[in-house]
Amino acid sequence: MRLTVRTEDGERQVEGSHLLSAVGRIPNTEALTPEAAGIRLNDHGFIEVDEYLQTSVPASTRWATSPAPRPSPTLPYDDYRILHANLIKHEKASTRDRLVPYTVFIDPQLGRAGMTEREARAQGRAIRWRSLPMNAVIRAIETGETRGFHEGRRRRGQRADPGLRVLGSEGGEIMTMIQVAMLGKLTDTAMAQAIFTHPLLAEGLNTLFAMSDA
Repeated sequence: MRLTVRTEDGERQVEGSHLLSAVGRIPNTEALTPEAAGIRLNDHGFIEVDEYLQTSVPASTRWATSPAPRPSPTLPYDDYRILHANLIKHEKASTRDRLVPYTVFIDPQLGRAGMTEREARAQGRAIRWRSLPMNAVIRAIETGETRGFHEGRRRRGQRADPGLRVLGSEGGEIMTMIQVAMLGKLTDTAMAQAIFTHPLLAEGLNTLFAMSDA
C-alpha cells in the first residue's frame, strides 16, 4: 500500500504491507438520556466530570467512572480508588496530576507514559529528545526482536523526563519502568547509572538516559 501524506513540510510517500485504522471510541451516551438527570456532556459526547469524578449534577449525587462513557477507558481501578476514598472514607482524592500510561498491544508493543511532544509544546515547554533504536539493545539483538525504538523527551534545564514512548519487544513493560521512575522523580543520571540485570531489555534505558540530547 502507498499513501500520500500532506504535512506542513510538504507531501511524502509512505509505503507498507498493511493499513491500521484506529479512529478512537465513540460514546453511547445518547441512549442514556443524561440530560434527563441534568448531566452535562462535552463536545464529543462524553460525560463531564471534575477532578473528583463528580458530574455536573449538584449536591454530589452523580458520579462517573471508567468504563462509563467518558474518555478514560484504561482507568477503571484508579477511578474506583478515588470514588471509594471520597464516598466511603469521606476523603478528597482526585485525578489531579495522576500519571496515566497506555499500551497498544500490537506487534511489537507500543507503550507511552507522560506527555507527548505536541502536549509539551502546547504548554510552551522547550523540550529535548533522544532516540535509541532497538538494534542497540543487547537483549533485543539476542532474541532477534530488533524492530522499534526507545524515545524519551525532557524539558531543558530540568532532569525529570516528562514523557517516553517505547515501540518494541515488551514495550509496555519497559514503559512501566519509566512510569515508576517518573513517579519517584528519578533523574537522568540515576537512570543512566542504575544497575539492571544483564541481559534484559531494561538495559536499554541505561543507554537511552546516558545519551546526549539531539
